[in-house]
Amino acid sequence: MFKPTLVLVIALILPLVYQQLLNLLNRNTIPLHVLRYYVQHPLDDVTIKIPVYIESSDLRFLDFDFYEYTNQTDALLMKFFISDGNGIYVDAVEGYAALFYTLEAVDANDVPYFGTQLLLDHCYNDEIKNYVADSFLQLVDNDSKNHSFLHQSQFETSLQDPLRLVFVMMSAETSWDVEQAVKLHLEPVLSILSNYTLEFLHVDEDVKSPSRYIDEHFPEELSMLPNLADFYLAHNSSNSTVYLLYYPFELADDSIHTMSVDNHSIYSSKENTFLNIKSWGSVYFAHTESYHGYVSALNLADCMWSFAETVLDHYHFPNENMAPALRIQMYKRIATVRNLTYFSHRLSQVVGWLERNILDSSLGSAILDAFDRREQVKQMLQKYDYDLALQISTDLVAVFDKQIQNLDFGDLEIIE
Repeated sequence: MFKPTLVLVIALILPLVYQQLLNLLNRNTIPLHVLRYYVQHPLDDVTIKIPVYIESSDLRFLDFDFYEYTNQTDALLMKFFISDGNGIYVDAVEGYAALFYTLEAVDANDVPYFGTQLLLDHCYNDEIKNYVADSFLQLVDNDSKNHSFLHQSQFETSLQDPLRLVFVMMSAETSWDVEQAVKLHLEPVLSILSNYTLEFLHVDEDVKSPSRYIDEHFPEELSMLPNLADFYLAHNSSNSTVYLLYYPFELADDSIHTMSVDNHSIYSSKENTFLNIKSWGSVYFAHTESYHGYVSALNLADCMWSFAETVLDHYHFPNENMAPALRIQMYKRIATVRNLTYFSHRLSQVVGWLERNILDSSLGSAILDAFDRREQVKQMLQKYDYDLALQISTDLVAVFDKQIQNLDFGDLEIIE
């Protein structure tokens, strides 16, 4: 017979022995301290390279690598010009940034500083904000007290969410080759969307409208334009629908010449204009008199560029003052970082589970496979292959989520 004291000692020791055995098994297979490191430092070993091409006939920058730039290159071209004053200019349409500098700036060695300021503050500021500490949420597992992180954009509109794009010709007297224009000019944007539909509408008749208040998003100044307010009222806003309107200036009378929204003129005698209507869509105002009632796909290039901006804004792509191709690159880099952070968060839940359970071969294989994919993502980022980096990181989190879906995790709480 065991003495009561001995039984008590055994009862106290057995849980400790069991826990030590669990720890030993885990350490021998996949060390928990290694997993904890990637939970606590989800991005420390990740390097993101952003290609920037430099064009300067006056200065040589010995600290920069020079590559041949072509119009097909999806990278920012940075031009340097000697001038009688210091200044900057960013051309979103052509995808380049210009720095104007004086000889005094050269003597003071200020040009590299100005160039860095141009890149960080005016070209990539919105993207860089996504990598600072304030852009991440810290979570704590109420059971294990383990901490993890998520990117703040984790809960924003996803490219996988359904989107309905409605292209509308607002003049009954004008036709347009919109379907061909979409194929020619919107393909780079549409190619990154997973679930979208296209619709093409044509207003049947031109109807004048009285000036009136519509709602907080629609500019009251434009309510008297033919067709516009009536169409807006007939098509309610939806988070899954974006309306893209082509509005010929000739549809309105001379009153449009003096209309403005937020101190920006709607009419220009020399160029077309563009207006975003928050949470609804956008309107492209165009001169069409020379087209004689038909707008070809070629003449819709700038319109499609503007519509592309609307689609990117819908998904909160960064830096509205940059060309769509560069904004898409930024989004892919940010989304990749978001996926890697999400993986580390899910890994923290697995670590908490392993602290209480035995690691089996299937879970061990899942973890090793996930880290192999993670390494591939890092390599693609180093090679500027943002498409593949995003694709692999998306597969990483999807597969890992599926592999650990049956594990029992604790409740999480976001730390402010």
